[in-house]
Amino acid sequence: MVYARTDPQAAGHRAISALLVERGEDLEVQHVYGLMGTRGGGTGRVLFRNVRVPVENLIGQEHGAYEVFNQMMIPERMTSAAGALGLARAALEIAARYADRRKAFGQRIRDFEGVSFKAPESLTHLDAARALVHQTAREIDLEENSPYIRRMVSESKKFATETAWAVVNDAMQILGGIGYTNVFPIERMLRDARLMTIWTGTNEIMNLVIQHEYFRELLASEPGAREVEADALNANVEGEKVYD
Repeated sequence: MVYARTDPQAAGHRAISALLVERGEDLEVQHVYGLMGTRGGGTGRVLFRNVRVPVENLIGQEHGAYEVFNQMMIPERMTSAAGALGLARAALEIAARYADRRKAFGQRIRDFEGVSFKAPESLTHLDAARALVHQTAREIDLEENSPYIRRMVSESKKFATETAWAVVNDAMQILGGIGYTNVFPIERMLRDARLMTIWTGTNEIMNLVIQHEYFRELLASEPGAREVEADALNANVEGEKVYD
């Protein structure tokens, strides 16, 4: 599947079409990258040599890839969010069991606050991320045309992947040096988790989407909604609210 510029005269995303390009002599995977983590991904550079694509291989409308992309990003970003939760849960369980067994200075390391407090912090953030992802999934399933889906999907992807990164880092900290080796899978989880904050749209892009959708929702709210700004004692003093 390829997104290609098909209208040189159009601006921005309105110039792009989504196409299925079939394999052949004019298409070559020229270089497969070595990856820090998620090494089963098979990421590589694809080389096209004067490829011609039949019209029946067009996905959606011509120059309409923006709509295709937005629809595809819902399951892709939700998969990233849900996968991050599973990764983080596994890392936390490994670290908690290790902390319960490992002894230092004659006692279990889970009895030291510096270690034990990492577990509840991780668990709290993990539960919060799980609740957000679950609620977003319900919104997608129940309200296909919900105006909140794009924002909530972006929030879920951003919060769950950043939570996973933090939880796996703390898990490695609990294990100490042995966590940096391949005796435990934490080192692999750490490498895998790093990509989650980048793929299917970086988390900085998620911030852009979230703020854009939030302002759109806020400024389009019904006039009858309660205006909290008016609760201030001197809310209506003339000349005090200057915006230019």
